[in-house]
Amino acid sequence: MTPPGVGAEDEFAALRSEFFPRYLTTQPEEATTLGLHHLDDRLKDCSPDALDAELALHREVTARLDRLRPEDLSADAALDRACLLALSRFHVHSHEDLGAHLRNVELSVYPHSMLQYQIAQAVTPGDWDRIGRRTERIPAFLRQQEDNLARGVAARRAPDRTLLHHVIQDHFPGILGSFERLASLPREQGVALSDAAHARLSDAARAAREALAAHAELLRREVLPAAGDSFALGEDEYRWRLEHTFGISASPAELAAEAEAILADVQAEVVRLAARVAAARPGAPARVATLADARAVVLTLEAVHPARDADVIPLYRALVDRATHFIQEQRLFRVPEGFDLGLIPPPPTLAEAGATNWPAPLLDPKKRGHFLVSPVAAMHSIPRAANLAVHEGIPGHYLQSLAWQRAFYNNHTPVRFLLVADDVAMARNYYAPMLNIEGFAVYAEELMRQHGFYSDEEALFALVAHLVRAARVVVDIGLHTGRMTPDQAARTLAEGACLTYAVAQKETLRYMRIPMQAITYLIGRLEIERLKADEQRELGSAFDEADFHEKLFSFGPVPPGLIRGLSCPVAGA
Repeated sequence: MTPPGVGAEDEFAALRSEFFPRYLTTQPEEATTLGLHHLDDRLKDCSPDALDAELALHREVTARLDRLRPEDLSADAALDRACLLALSRFHVHSHEDLGAHLRNVELSVYPHSMLQYQIAQAVTPGDWDRIGRRTERIPAFLRQQEDNLARGVAARRAPDRTLLHHVIQDHFPGILGSFERLASLPREQGVALSDAAHARLSDAARAAREALAAHAELLRREVLPAAGDSFALGEDEYRWRLEHTFGISASPAELAAEAEAILADVQAEVVRLAARVAAARPGAPARVATLADARAVVLTLEAVHPARDADVIPLYRALVDRATHFIQEQRLFRVPEGFDLGLIPPPPTLAEAGATNWPAPLLDPKKRGHFLVSPVAAMHSIPRAANLAVHEGIPGHYLQSLAWQRAFYNNHTPVRFLLVADDVAMARNYYAPMLNIEGFAVYAEELMRQHGFYSDEEALFALVAHLVRAARVVVDIGLHTGRMTPDQAARTLAEGACLTYAVAQKETLRYMRIPMQAITYLIGRLEIERLKADEQRELGSAFDEADFHEKLFSFGPVPPGLIRGLSCPVAGA
């Protein structure tokens, strides 16, 4: 019950203000990714008492939010309420119904992943002091993780065998190597530490590496033998997450059917464009008439790499500059004053293939995001690079995150932005914000293609990317509702989305590991396009592309379905 004299808006504002700092104490790594640094020296407490207290927090918040009617709130507060309710409801469901904390192998690699965000932004001895103190906490964190996994084994809730083996074999060797290098990084990055500070960082890195090596061995010796085939969510769970985290009422079968239709349409476009590309290349096949023919053309172009490693970052810099000028000339987006994309190699402690984005820290406007590009020529296809620059840089992830930082940096309770960072989301298996984040980046790719940004070869890779996004929906739903085996999924991706079988196998493993994240690319794009169609119908000839994108940015990473029908921006409120 709302206390006498307190309106729903005031009650919700009080709840939000109470919740946000309490939440961050349970997720200190997420505070770092948001640009708040008062918890940079801590790791999540995974002890039973701490997990029980975290569950109690989300139960309390869910109950209080259920008592507040959206119609009694402003549009801004109603969106915050919807995002917060989905997050807390999912946490309670995941803990109570699924026992996810007892089988969460993602937490075994979480400390390493989260340190990378700090390393990429570390520029002072104080930054490195906090990195060292967080590193000192890794052995205790791993002991808690081992206790939880042991409880899961006893309760017959062990992780999936294939995924656990993947983490042990494919992730831990690189992680162990990263801690061997950790103490040398400040000097390599031009940061001078005192002898005492360097010794402390060295000791912390050594202890963390030893604890991680012992943890990997424990996983192999004690957890792996108890593991089973348990990756699939099941039909009912998939439906539950669609409704309660994504706000989608369609069934898995309906979404898969829509994706299959889109897949078929894009396949036909790929064949037509591959034929034109092949005809323009010396020594190309005489005839491209099938998707298999098109796939051969795509794989040939995939092998066109920069001549030298030193050419990689200049290639992407030129593409970012080209995209920036294009969207300004076409009046598609407004580029903020002082726009400066940080295009850098990934931290040496992070084994990173290709190109990816780390968003601008929301609440720290002094720091910028980064477009991370591995400076290894063999990792990059020149024709594919343009679409990557659009997706990861501009007008995709980097521009979106910069717009959010500038609009929301002074928001003291930005609940819409929780679980935005990839590694945070993976550790919790919660991907609602990705409908807006990944959906927007894919929408940006298609917008640039429609406006003629790409050459034919580049456009072919943009279309192949759309093939993959449509196939992801089909495969993710098939895997997690029991309609498809992993081998069938890999064949579907290889034969239907122009991938090599090796890449298709890696993609399949990814969907098994992080269920429903893969569907956010296509479904988010379609939801944004529906929002745009609504706006175009409402405004007619007064519709302005750049205005629409500014308005879209003003909502933050809200699932697009939640904002359909709202007519006014809510930037930074």
